[in-house]
Amino acid sequence: MLRALFSKPEEVRAQASTWGSWDAGVMSSWSGSDVSATSAMQLLAVYGSVRLIAESISTLPVDVFRKVGDLKEEVAKPAWIANPTMDLDFTAWSTQVLTSLLLHGNAYINVVRFGDGRGISELIPLDPTVVKVRREQGRKTFMVNGQRFPGEILHIKGMMMPGADVGCSPVEAARQSIGVGIATAKYGAEYFENEGNMPGVIELPRPAQPETLRVMAESWRRKRTKGGRGLPGVLPDGAVWKATGVTNEQAQFLSTRKFTAGEIAGQMFLLDPTELGIGVDGQTLTYQNLAQRNARKYEVTFQPWIVRIESALSGLMAAPQYFKFNVNARLRGDLETRYASYAVGIGAGFLDANEARDWEDLPPLDVAVSSEATESLTRQLQQIYLAVGTVITADEAREILNRNGAGLTGTLDSPAPPEVPLP
Repeated sequence: MLRALFSKPEEVRAQASTWGSWDAGVMSSWSGSDVSATSAMQLLAVYGSVRLIAESISTLPVDVFRKVGDLKEEVAKPAWIANPTMDLDFTAWSTQVLTSLLLHGNAYINVVRFGDGRGISELIPLDPTVVKVRREQGRKTFMVNGQRFPGEILHIKGMMMPGADVGCSPVEAARQSIGVGIATAKYGAEYFENEGNMPGVIELPRPAQPETLRVMAESWRRKRTKGGRGLPGVLPDGAVWKATGVTNEQAQFLSTRKFTAGEIAGQMFLLDPTELGIGVDGQTLTYQNLAQRNARKYEVTFQPWIVRIESALSGLMAAPQYFKFNVNARLRGDLETRYASYAVGIGAGFLDANEARDWEDLPPLDVAVSSEATESLTRQLQQIYLAVGTVITADEAREILNRNGAGLTGTLDSPAPPEVPLP
């Protein structure tokens, strides 16, 4: 207490920074299993969660904008966005950054600039296990492999404790649950390795010499392991085998594995466990709640990491330029839903046909669309939307739109509608 009261501010800050930045080694858990980022990734719940989040975000389209006042315009992306390093494109690069954040709570990136010190040459992700953050005379410094790093490091942080300089490590925070998962997986592997044999003792009806007991025990072990598997056990002189372990049902082995996997996905990574194929009792998946879950996934699970990376990369750009993930590219609905939305937007007047065509990767119409034509097109879209899937197919809907000058190309695979003649 006295030390905390009389410590210098920078010392207190450094002390607050230690939680969540464990060394590259292992951490113990109550289950007895050692936990590290590597061992955690051997759990499918951890690996699947990290992969789902990292790859979903890293494959989003990206844009660079310039905003002056209320006006926003898209500008050309700098070369280091397309290829942050000589060996990594943006998808591979951001996957590394996100994996570092999801497991360690911190991502450290070496910013390499050209000779003039202005333009960026490369953004090289560093192994977070070899980077330490320290305070020297109140100034934050980075230690890489035990040496003060002389270059520029971009530090992206996850959730932070008050007064800390580094983000909290999710693996460290969840090490007890991860430890249970590792212990459960190890138990299952050992169970099958021993062909489901529980530990036990051999009881004899009468006393025996130690050498006789040793020979009997070794003979029993040989019969139940390696080359002797599958052979029946034979106990002479009225000896009886009594198991001393617990059965799978008693240990609730499968229930424990399922609960731990759901706990890691849902509470550590804020993912719906069903996204990873982990069944959740009492829940049913319908199209309606699937759409709601997808929206929640982007808002709750992806958005915090997206905003952190956007903010970090925008800070490397000359104002008023900024970096942005195009989240709408993954939130687009099916053909019917999109066309219905376009119809509403065009009818309300805040969207025109060329904007809708641009979102569908179609060339703009050469002729201006009058308000009367817009209203007519809106009615057609609404009527077609209601008819698709019940009276006409999606391909027939495209053909009708093309007759009216839409200029859509290609075909869509869609189920045939009921045999109802067209008017």
